[in-house]
Formats: sequence, C-alpha cells, structure tokens
Amino acid sequence: MLELIALAGLVIAGLAVFAVVGVVFFVLKLVFWTIFLPFRLLMKLLWLPVGLTMGAVGLAAGAAVLPILLIVGLAVLVLGAIATLLALLVPAIPFILLGFVIWAVVKANRPPAAA
Repeated sequence: MLELIALAGLVIAGLAVFAVVGVVFFVLKLVFWTIFLPFRLLMKLLWLPVGLTMGAVGLAAGAAVLPILLIVGLAVLVLGAIATLLALLVPAIPFILLGFVIWAVVKANRPPAAA
C-alpha cells in the first residue's frame, strides 16, 4: 500500500513539473507573439491583394470548368447505369435462352387452329 502512495506522490510531482514547464513555454510564446505580431499583420496586409487576385482567378477558372465537369459527370453516370444493367442481365442470358427454347418447343407442338 505504501508503494502505491509513493507512486501517486511521484505522479503528482511529475504533473507539477510539467505544469511549471508548460507555464514557462506559454510565457515565452506570449512574449514571442507580442514581439512579432505587428510584422505578421503587416505581411498579411501586404499579401491581401495577391490573395484576392488569386481567389478571383480561381473563381473564374472554376466557373469555366464547371460545365465540363457536369457533362463528364453525367456521361459517367449514364455509362455506369448501362454497365450496371449489363452486369445484371449477362448472368441471366442462359435462362433467357432456355426460356426461348421451351417456348419454341411448346409452340411447335400446338395443334393448328381451326379456321
């Protein structure tokens, strides 16, 4: 039992050390961003026209490509539906042929109708 109490004390001491180290790194990060934040804001403001221009170019390119994507997507949808239909019908071909054979045999053995 004493070993568990000692282990708990070591865990608590380790957490306390991690808390102190975390606070130190937090203060260093706070000081770092306080010093460099104006430069970061200046760079973001200088980058704003470039970002807006690239966004407008991307929007125009997306609007130009959208009809092509819709046509290709529709073609893929139609071809996929046809392929799915064929995939469902191909295994049934022997049964369909067997049905035609039975129908032909039954039709051939029917007596002629009286006129």
